[in-house]
Amino acid sequence: MKNKKSKFIWYTGIGVLIFVILAFGSAAIVQPYRIQRYVKPLVIVHISLVMSWLFLFVLQSRLVLLGRMERHRKNVNLGLLLVFVITIQAIYLTYLFGSAVRFVGESRDVLAFSVLFIGSIWAAKKGNIEMHKRFMLIACINLLGPAFMRLGFVFNWSDGIVVLAMISSWIVIPISYDLVTRRSIHKASIIGIAFTLLSFVLILAIIFSPLIKFIEAQLFAK
Repeated sequence: MKNKKSKFIWYTGIGVLIFVILAFGSAAIVQPYRIQRYVKPLVIVHISLVMSWLFLFVLQSRLVLLGRMERHRKNVNLGLLLVFVITIQAIYLTYLFGSAVRFVGESRDVLAFSVLFIGSIWAAKKGNIEMHKRFMLIACINLLGPAFMRLGFVFNWSDGIVVLAMISSWIVIPISYDLVTRRSIHKASIIGIAFTLLSFVLILAIIFSPLIKFIEAQLFAK
């Protein structure tokens, strides 16, 4: 069963990597003007940081699969550093786009990711490995929002379909992990999914309220 758990997370990490590459790559093919955005220095840094974390996620799950726990634990500080830099840089990069809606929406993605990552590390320190694995898995899929948006551009999806696909990934992947590995839903998965959904609802409430105009005026007024 332990091997099955590690394989699921490893395969998920590989799947996320492939999904992100294909989503952004296909969007650049369908909308070539995006290539000019991708080659800007700050965007290159952002891409490099996020891809580095995703590669580390795959590596860490592979190390667990191989039983190399000492090496796995030594990589924690690297993961923490990447998450800290990704969070600050992603929020700043989103701010530079000059849209309050985009700033608030995409900041949610990276903040939910970082909170769940920190929660995962805390759980591991407390010896709660099952919570650690689930929070880390849910943190990973919280990074998929921009990739789903790019797929929307490729397939001409409505915003509703993009949101539905994104929310489905937040729910289906953690629950699938539980059903495959233990045939029942773990409390940690419920907490992680609930946190993700509530943070999304909060952001929607901000975007569709007068508060978004206040944020626009305070941060982006010229």
